[in-house]
Amino acid sequence: MFSVRMRSSFHGKHVSGAERICKREDIRDTVYELLTRPDNYDYISVKIERVEVKEIEKALPIKTYTFEKVEEAREFAIGMLEKEGIKASILKKLFMELDTGASPDGGNMRGAMIVDIGSGERLEPDKRRGIRTVKVDWSSRKFITDLLLEKGYTLRTVDALAIATKNIHCGVVAEVCWSDDPDYTTGYIASKNLGYIRISPLKRKGSPYVGRIYFVNRGEKDRVITCLEKEAFLIRSL
Repeated sequence: MFSVRMRSSFHGKHVSGAERICKREDIRDTVYELLTRPDNYDYISVKIERVEVKEIEKALPIKTYTFEKVEEAREFAIGMLEKEGIKASILKKLFMELDTGASPDGGNMRGAMIVDIGSGERLEPDKRRGIRTVKVDWSSRKFITDLLLEKGYTLRTVDALAIATKNIHCGVVAEVCWSDDPDYTTGYIASKNLGYIRISPLKRKGSPYVGRIYFVNRGEKDRVITCLEKEAFLIRSL
């Protein structure tokens, strides 16, 4: 099996990224599909890498909650994450960092924060790069995509659910995520106990800042990062 990853940017700003895990005979079609995803770019890269694939039997279960205001949505998210042992004060502080750009230069991080679940200390080795979850896909992508769309979810959910499922499988205790798309305000939280919870609006409309936090137990940090960035997984079913 091969991991095929695409990243594109325009004037130095990230535009689009996607990944597939496929057989050798499907690489050509997969590359073509990924190259047609971004609408406007001045830089694009495609990386193809042979991988040894493990399987995850089942994705996290999905729930959806909608609120009138961001403040209400975040209070709900905080309340749910407190059940995972994360202090509300830590969550509020991190949300403030994400709202103004969590990178040291005030911009977006390229990946996720890694945060000690007990102290709230950021542990990622590079606070500009963060940690990226890669090498994950569905065993039957078309079937899963059609099923999620029939249930009223979006194409974004297909990849976001796969990433969140791998994160929790690799040992991330809980995750918070929202997009850098200024017009897309739905985000999610995830954990083994909570499942994958879509929450709208988790960010303010018009905000260009991405939000992604992985909460881990400090002693597990290195093992979790290795799993997220090096090990490949296919998810079998919803």
